[in-house]
Amino acid sequence: MSKTKGISERRSEKLLDELLSAQGWSPKKPPVGDVLLQNEYGAFPLIEKALKQASKTGSGSGYPEALLVDKVTEKVLAVVEAKKLSSEHGKALREAQHYAERFKQKGYAPLAIGLAGTSDDSFELRVSRYADGEWSIVTYGGKPVSWIPNRTDLERVASPHGRPELRPTIPPPEVLARRAEEINRLLREAKIKDEFRPAVVAAIMLALASSKGRIRRDEDHILADINAECLRAFEKAGKPALGRSLHVEEANAKLATRAVEIARILEKLNVSVLTAEHDYLGQLYETFFRYTGGNTIGQYFTPRHIAQFMADVCEVGPRDHVLDPACGTGGFLVAAMDRLLRVHDLSRAEMIKVARKQLYGFETEPVTAALCVANMILRGDGATQIHQEDCFTAPDFPEGEVDVVLMNPPFPHKSSDTPSEDFVDRALEALKQRGKVAVVLPTSLIVKKSKGAWRQKILKHHRLLAVCQLPDELFQPYASATTSVVVLEKGVKHDPNVATVFVRLHHDGLTLRKGIRVERATEPNDIAMAVDAIVNKRAIPGFSGLGRVSGEREWAAGAYVDSAPPSRDEVQQAVDVHLRRLASFYTRYSREVTAQRDQVRQGGIRMADYRQLISQAKKDNAKALSDGARPGTIGDAFDIVYGMKELHSRDGIADGETLVISPTEAYNGCYGWLEFGQVMQPPFVTVAQTGSIGEAFVQFEPCAVNDDCLVLLPRKTVSEATLVIAAACLHEEKWRFSYGRKLTPARIAQFALPDDPVLEAWVEERLVHTRRVVLAALAGYADAEDKAFFVD
Repeated sequence: MSKTKGISERRSEKLLDELLSAQGWSPKKPPVGDVLLQNEYGAFPLIEKALKQASKTGSGSGYPEALLVDKVTEKVLAVVEAKKLSSEHGKALREAQHYAERFKQKGYAPLAIGLAGTSDDSFELRVSRYADGEWSIVTYGGKPVSWIPNRTDLERVASPHGRPELRPTIPPPEVLARRAEEINRLLREAKIKDEFRPAVVAAIMLALASSKGRIRRDEDHILADINAECLRAFEKAGKPALGRSLHVEEANAKLATRAVEIARILEKLNVSVLTAEHDYLGQLYETFFRYTGGNTIGQYFTPRHIAQFMADVCEVGPRDHVLDPACGTGGFLVAAMDRLLRVHDLSRAEMIKVARKQLYGFETEPVTAALCVANMILRGDGATQIHQEDCFTAPDFPEGEVDVVLMNPPFPHKSSDTPSEDFVDRALEALKQRGKVAVVLPTSLIVKKSKGAWRQKILKHHRLLAVCQLPDELFQPYASATTSVVVLEKGVKHDPNVATVFVRLHHDGLTLRKGIRVERATEPNDIAMAVDAIVNKRAIPGFSGLGRVSGEREWAAGAYVDSAPPSRDEVQQAVDVHLRRLASFYTRYSREVTAQRDQVRQGGIRMADYRQLISQAKKDNAKALSDGARPGTIGDAFDIVYGMKELHSRDGIADGETLVISPTEAYNGCYGWLEFGQVMQPPFVTVAQTGSIGEAFVQFEPCAVNDDCLVLLPRKTVSEATLVIAAACLHEEKWRFSYGRKLTPARIAQFALPDDPVLEAWVEERLVHTRRVVLAALAGYADAEDKAFFVD
């Protein structure tokens, strides 16, 4: 074999890498990756020995294009042979089988994979398995698969008792995201505006799926073929008018060039052959829509797993009629379908029947409505009752006809927008008696006093079954609003003696990476526990609670879920953040700290115990709150009072040498240095009521605190570590508060504190390291006698 690879060979190798990556294989050499190329076999003696006398001509050694290898055991899982012309797939497969038989003689049972074509052209791929004395083609829906199976499917189909029929698997989110970024770049190069990119992606996907990949791939014809196939798919679904909303501009020469490339990318992700696999195609579609500017047309995706959570909470069944009155691209209707497939094991034919007769969606924006229909077509049927109409005025709105409503109404951004509560009211009008609605609502609607009358009206006629606060980062990168799922039952007056379930869903299996939330196997996922808590009314301290709601009271989960001591790991993470911010304060303000210490010693700034500075009424209020607190809580350990009213505004106060603390999360809460003659004697804890609500810090320097913060004064002498742990626990409870739900002394008094000597010892050790940083920061300004960590 020549050491210098030809262009076509490099392109074939690139194609193989792309197909492997799409199914989660690492194209790197073991033990890092899963693939051995033909020039790498020499480092693996057992593999080299198996290939002796394996030449395709019958004598001498042979070297297939690549091997898929178990990186731990070095077991050969599949043999890949590649050819540069797509017409040579039969030859490639036969040669792969020839090599695979050499490994079969060594006790392995690898698959044989024949790949023909290059990265820049169309390609053909065949996969075969050896069973019952012969090779057979691995199929999907009776047709040869055109993708390399992932690890799980490969082992299953290669088993002597396995079946040669595969269901497609979804590529990892990272692969979809990477491909989406590539497609987004191509659309940008084609001068497609952000708001039109989702429609272009959907049109190409739908055309590939509808035609089974048979659109022409040259620049002169591809755009016309895409439009023709899309229109044909919409006409078949009985929605030709909407089909005209989903098209590409055929005069765009740059798009024609890029569309050829986009089609190739999608084809490598199996779009053209998996026309019957509605859940797979739908997820591909939604993922690309999300990553290619889905927010730019005013649509914020309800993440797939949350839509499924809501369908599970409402226990959607095969006889239920399901409505989304603001359906967007159809995520909730798809979630209902997915539940029927997942839980009730409906056949494809049964699912299509349900989709046609029992799913309703209304969407005013034409392109978005077309995207919704395309979404349903990609799942096997587009003849659903999707209407490009306003749910408030549509003559065919199904009033009193549906069993379940699932929705995430548009959040109003200006006074002229339809308020979220109007969508809830409309959803209730659609429900049958005792039907259920699960709706994503902004926190403001369920906590603000101004919305109390609406909440009271709802409870007069309907039952509040559950409220689940969703993760703060749920709608990243498009929106940062805090939200909750509210579940109501129609037509049953709410009885305050019957408990409502409240849940805080903090961990949903996803984490934020580069501004995008992605799944991580290492991330905790409490969705199943949340469904169980709601359906079975379970109270789990720190996670769920059973609350009694009446009148205009708030519906926020934070008001009803009992506090539980955070786990040691959670406290340690919060402590680490806290101490880094503390160290940054001393590093940034070491000169100012030293100057203030001098002023305190010289009497230029007065320092006193804060209890001596507040009124007797405030002392009595703090004492009453603490006396009523349970042992082992914040209220039991601290007197909780408001900061200094004199600092409510800095107007008229000049810059100076007194440290002022305000509701900010930077530099340990430091607002700045003002000319103010009175400071509080440390140590104590501050917690922000506004701004960075719930951020808590230990103050070890004399300081003045404005009245947008609460001050927590230890009721008895405690260790520095205990103060830091208290601040960390407050940090872990900040999820309960927002601009609509205030942080107050009474609300934080019942927060639990851990009794954990091991944790306290760990914090003490971390404080030792932090002291070193602080001393180093102060060394350039402080006298020898003043290099202590904190002022006494």
